[in-house]
Amino acid sequence: MEYHYLKLANKLEQQIQEGEYLAGEKLPSLRKLRAATGRSMSTVYQAYEELENRGLIEVREKSGFFVRPLLSDILPLPKQGVSPVKAHKVAINVLSAMMQRSLTNPDLIPFGEAILAPPLLPGKQMAAAVRSAASGYQDGSYSGYGAALGYEKLQKEICRRSLDLPHGCGDNEIIITQGCMNGVELCLRSVARPGDTILLESPTFLCYLQLIEDLNMQAMEVPADPATGLHIDTLRTALDEHDIRAALLIPTFQNPLGFDMDAAAKEELASLFAERGVPIIEDNIYGNLFFGERKSLPLKYFDNQGMVLYCNSFSKDLMPDLRLGWLLAGKYREKVKRLKFNNSLANSQLMQHALALFLKSGGYERHLRKLRNSLRKQAADMSQSIGRHFPAETRISSPKGGLTLWVELPESVDGLQLFRLAEKKNISILPGTLCSSTGQYDHCIRLCYGHPWNDRLEKGMATLGGLVKSLVKKEKRASRDSADDEIVVGLNSDPEILKIEDIIRHFGLLDSGSTLRFHQSISGNILKLIASNELHGGFIFGECDDDRFVVRHLKTYYLRIVGPTRMADIMKNGDYGDLAELPWIGNPSECPYCQLMKDIFVERGFHPKRAMKASDEPAILSMIKAGVGLNFMLEEQARTLEKEGSLVVWEQERFAFPLSFVTLESSQNDERVQIIKKVIEKIW
Repeated sequence: MEYHYLKLANKLEQQIQEGEYLAGEKLPSLRKLRAATGRSMSTVYQAYEELENRGLIEVREKSGFFVRPLLSDILPLPKQGVSPVKAHKVAINVLSAMMQRSLTNPDLIPFGEAILAPPLLPGKQMAAAVRSAASGYQDGSYSGYGAALGYEKLQKEICRRSLDLPHGCGDNEIIITQGCMNGVELCLRSVARPGDTILLESPTFLCYLQLIEDLNMQAMEVPADPATGLHIDTLRTALDEHDIRAALLIPTFQNPLGFDMDAAAKEELASLFAERGVPIIEDNIYGNLFFGERKSLPLKYFDNQGMVLYCNSFSKDLMPDLRLGWLLAGKYREKVKRLKFNNSLANSQLMQHALALFLKSGGYERHLRKLRNSLRKQAADMSQSIGRHFPAETRISSPKGGLTLWVELPESVDGLQLFRLAEKKNISILPGTLCSSTGQYDHCIRLCYGHPWNDRLEKGMATLGGLVKSLVKKEKRASRDSADDEIVVGLNSDPEILKIEDIIRHFGLLDSGSTLRFHQSISGNILKLIASNELHGGFIFGECDDDRFVVRHLKTYYLRIVGPTRMADIMKNGDYGDLAELPWIGNPSECPYCQLMKDIFVERGFHPKRAMKASDEPAILSMIKAGVGLNFMLEEQARTLEKEGSLVVWEQERFAFPLSFVTLESSQNDERVQIIKKVIEKIW
């Protein structure tokens, strides 16, 4: 049912969108609008109140109602990315790990994390639902694990709200997951294997890149238009020229750009990939957070062959702590079902029951109607604040829904440097470099408008804008090229082991005018990149006797040989000869483990057989857990995993494994090399 005040508000919004009322222009008074429409004064007032809630108008004391600038009119849209479309390895986990603490720190001004403010959440209603559902503990109905695929009543409530899916969806098709990312991971593992290429929008959601890195897959980023999303012709070319195993997309209110592909483009996209037999994993987590009059159709609506694996969640529009999502896996349902069971067995019956009660009460729909208005207004408030405080060259996205705003800064501004400066001012942001592994968004940031605008946020944005301007001015005063100010350091291990947070902190204290960038790789590749002057220094494991390098020993770690639990008997009692007979997980030739293999096996006359090859630690660990074969591991990590029952440690011997920081002998007079060496010496 559409009330009279909503009809009037929608008509006025349309007139504003079409330019009949311009930004800053005064709208008709209550009396004039009542006379023109024949509606009651109460209806007219409610219509204006609704437009104010949507962020379209503002009330000026004793002056009346005035049109606010539209999102699309505040600043120009960001430029579309131009990076070449090709498959590449992802190395973003180290950088991301260093920033997680800032993104989730409740004491910082929350521009970084895409999450709703507590006042926007229906906390009291959900608490009542949880109390009601908790009776299941008392009567014993929650004594077991519950159904592996999900609580039946919750599946039914979700199904009732799935009219935007083809033919609705059957209760038995829905698989309940531990949030949306759990669903995405299950789907990705069901359609692709290590080494496969996954197509993504660019820029994209940080956690997708982390997941692809952890699963040892490759990413292919296709630049997206900030207003319309992916271009079908570009996708067709990518499919023609590359072996793409799957796509992972957010076509509706994409994170971070906020675009919504139109229905015709979604239909063509679904058809194109189905024809090529390439599955699409669709993340529709922001689907309910639309700023228009009606909900946008998801990609799954146009899926006639079961090739779209649809993932959703209640984390972004209801309660993050519920950790409840759901998916429709199409033709891949049986494999996803098996992976889900092996991954988590079942979900909390209490929270599923509580959510089902809340959905059935109608509270979800009432909450969403209010939330959408709040977010639309907050997006406008944040955009206008950026327009007030940021440099004139700034560009911002014009989201059609969702929670995120993409900000393109002047090209001379380094988003990572801005992140560090903002953190010191108690402001959280997400550097754009984390939304891509192509390096083309280093001058961009992602902001979240999940909090109602207030003086604290306005002051925070003013401070952030001042920091941006200071970086622009600093670069303008610099006489040398910006590339000459960048120090690039190679990382070969976990950031905690390498003390990366300390490096960043001490580097900032130097105020050298340089920026710091990290490159994740393995020790052998780091040496090659230092030799070719692509890195100014880097961490390596193992010995380095090459006279071209200056090597500073930092610490000696120890390695252990580890293997699957199914090989426990041999690992416990076996010698070198016995271990050589077991299957091993091979490493790239640049990995120092290869030299260690030669030193301890080949010199003894043994030649272990390689069962499979892996290029990074997460993949090796996954293979060990899966029973593939043996490999080396840092002793501390090995002991932790041994206690968890994930692997077995060979106890007979451990192997010294030195960690060093390496620079090029011929570059010792380079100011950037001197700076990073000074920082390393200070910390180590």
